[in-house]
Amino acid sequence: MSRQKRDRFRGIAAYVHASHAALALASFAAPVVALALEASVVPGLAFLVALFAGIVAAGGALAVAVDFAPWHRLTRPFAPPRRRALLSVAVVVAALVVILLLPSSGGAVGVAVIPLAWALRAVADGSFWSGIARMFAAALGCGLVTALTSAWSGEVWDSLGLAVAVLLAFGLLGQDSIYTLAIELDDLRALEADRAVATERKRLAGDLHDIQGQHLGLITVEAELVTKLIATGDTAGAAAHARRLQAIAGDALDELHRVVHDTRAVTLDQELTNAARVLEAAGITVARNVDRIDFLPETADRLFGLTVREAITNILKHSRTRDCTIQVRCEARAGNDGIVLTVTDSGPAATHAVRTRGTGLTMLRERYRDAGGECTFVSGPGAELTAWVPMTGGGSR
Repeated sequence: MSRQKRDRFRGIAAYVHASHAALALASFAAPVVALALEASVVPGLAFLVALFAGIVAAGGALAVAVDFAPWHRLTRPFAPPRRRALLSVAVVVAALVVILLLPSSGGAVGVAVIPLAWALRAVADGSFWSGIARMFAAALGCGLVTALTSAWSGEVWDSLGLAVAVLLAFGLLGQDSIYTLAIELDDLRALEADRAVATERKRLAGDLHDIQGQHLGLITVEAELVTKLIATGDTAGAAAHARRLQAIAGDALDELHRVVHDTRAVTLDQELTNAARVLEAAGITVARNVDRIDFLPETADRLFGLTVREAITNILKHSRTRDCTIQVRCEARAGNDGIVLTVTDSGPAATHAVRTRGTGLTMLRERYRDAGGECTFVSGPGAELTAWVPMTGGGSR
């Protein structure tokens, strides 16, 4: 358990640690007090019981602490699996010695349940089921040793005490497992929240690129025209393009605000209209061949709208084409009904290398893959951007 986890679920943590402390103290105090109440107790026997009960109490507390805080400076030396296993064996052996010594006191057999339960809990490290397996294996070992010793010495141990110790240790392991599970669930919730934030950031970054790329491309073109017109002395034309430049910048700012506040929906119809207006203003002839789609899923509608934006931005920035064709039709691929969007231009390309690798196209490919579709871009004398997404429900006529 990491350091960051120790301050979470403070109420549960306080109860769990208090139960550990109570059982650890009782593992030492119960046998000692029971012997102190006996009428006649051999001093050497009392010392041995106190010694081994102290080993059970301290060793068990250290073993359980390793499970909860292996990073602590006191538990770190015992965190390696081999040392942890040796510590568990030592605690169980000490508890077994306490069990074997107590019958000689003539009536303190019942208190052996407490140190044995604490020792069994100390053995139950690892996962819940592996801990249970270790616990029952240790309990069977203790039962076998006490049975053999009883047959040899004639002393009688209460077998019910072993069952009570197992149940007590099992209950303690159960509460510890619930606490650990609560921590793990909280970790998963935090991880899911982090993933949601990362996904939203990625989506927002993609939207900003898709939406602002077209405007920035137009601003670049208009700025170049203003520079050329000023150089030729056409101040009236330069002023007109400067005003258009101002309008485009204002539109870009407005759309940026809409994206940030997530109030602007991107649709295929809207982007087709915008694409025709922008391309025609740049002197590029647009041919649209769009089949009627009875039902266009929201995911496909948004993706196609962003794809048209990216394609038009690339044409304005990287092509000297005089014509462009946009086609939308139904097409089945791999047995799945879908819709395909194709944007082509005749070129020639102004900068071939830039057209073939761009962050906008990379983001589009990732989005189409997430939607179960695909997006391809082919650049040659001209360029063709093809996007396909599966369609659920509806069709074309």
